[in-house]
Amino acid sequence: MAGRDASVGASTFAKGLRVLECFAAGDRTLSMAAITRRTGLDRATVRRLCLTLVEAGYLSQNDRDLGLTPRILSLAGGYLAANEFGRAVQPVLNIHASELGGEIFMAMRDRGRAIYVAQSAMPGSRLSIGFVVGSSIPLLGTAVGRMILAAAPPEDLDQLLERGGGERHTEATDLDPASLRAKIARAAEQGYALVRDEFEMGVTALAVPVAGVDPTPTAIGTTLPTETAANEAECERVLNILRQTARSLRGHRSVQDF
Repeated sequence: MAGRDASVGASTFAKGLRVLECFAAGDRTLSMAAITRRTGLDRATVRRLCLTLVEAGYLSQNDRDLGLTPRILSLAGGYLAANEFGRAVQPVLNIHASELGGEIFMAMRDRGRAIYVAQSAMPGSRLSIGFVVGSSIPLLGTAVGRMILAAAPPEDLDQLLERGGGERHTEATDLDPASLRAKIARAAEQGYALVRDEFEMGVTALAVPVAGVDPTPTAIGTTLPTETAANEAECERVLNILRQTARSLRGHRSVQDF
């Protein structure tokens, strides 16, 4: 009986996490109907889970809409603190972002996506596409995502491509599996990834690796206007700063232990 109760509890906990993950795309609020569609759970289960999460303080409810509360940050805060992102990683990103004149962010793999785990504080940077720590972006269609895949085991890329070429974000998004495989192989060979207009029109992203297969594949990147990226000398300047940033980060235990 105890084993059965534990199994039921684990299943309920996992379903609760699925409800919270519905907000990962950045929605400020969602209705229970929308959460039901996204989770694939029945309405009664979703209602029960949502009410429990409201009572626990992780969701707030306004009429029919539900949204995350600041308390959700406590779940991620422990991970960030344990890995010394604020003390060891953030200052390095800030120093090099100041030299760059733009934001630098760090991303790690989260199953089929990449998630921002650190970002420089760079007021007035030349280009910001509005992502923050915790933002989730596709692996196949972004520079940091492709750089992460370039360092990941080959079977990981095979599994992703078997499910298709990802999602279209702009008219320039590459969805062809063979082409994506070639671009990721090129990123592995040259040590950087460049994605032009595929995730957002007018934006070019550059990324370099920080850590390889073991520990967890990690990449840092930045964005610049596509018209600026057309200047090869500027691209090389940006890449050199990213490479120096990666070298600085590799010396920190918090990065070595990922």
